[in-house]
Amino acid sequence: MLYAQFFVNEDRYVISAKDIVEIIPVVLLKKLPMLPNYAAGLMNYHGYQVPVIDLCYLLLNRACQKKLSTRIILVNRSGSSGKSMTLGFMVEKSTEMITIDENQYNLPAMRNPDAPTNGPIIEYQGELVTKILIEDVFDKLDKRFFQQAEIFTSETIL
Repeated sequence: MLYAQFFVNEDRYVISAKDIVEIIPVVLLKKLPMLPNYAAGLMNYHGYQVPVIDLCYLLLNRACQKKLSTRIILVNRSGSSGKSMTLGFMVEKSTEMITIDENQYNLPAMRNPDAPTNGPIIEYQGELVTKILIEDVFDKLDKRFFQQAEIFTSETIL
């Protein structure tokens, strides 16, 4: 299966290509007051307001550095209303797509149930790589923020 890879510090993560709408360079984001620190802001994507989550902030409590390899990975997820919604993940060092055998993943030997990701892990090129599961990330975020996000993106962006 094809994955977009990125790094948070030295740790490698992947997101399945089947969950990805598009990968774009970082764009100007509209900051909104009094949102959680991981909420990077809203972006305009073909006339739609799309909320963007800073995965570096979510995982390490620091903002993503704005470099040439920093990207926004647009993903779709099902909202609580049953409608699909499009959201962005801001990530660092996202420059490659890789192919990984789905059957080789294993559950992590250690995990924190409160962490935003506890996805399966695989050894790839001598490193352990964590698969980001979109729903796991959203299950750990402030639900008030995402209720508002569903209002902003009532249609899925294709």
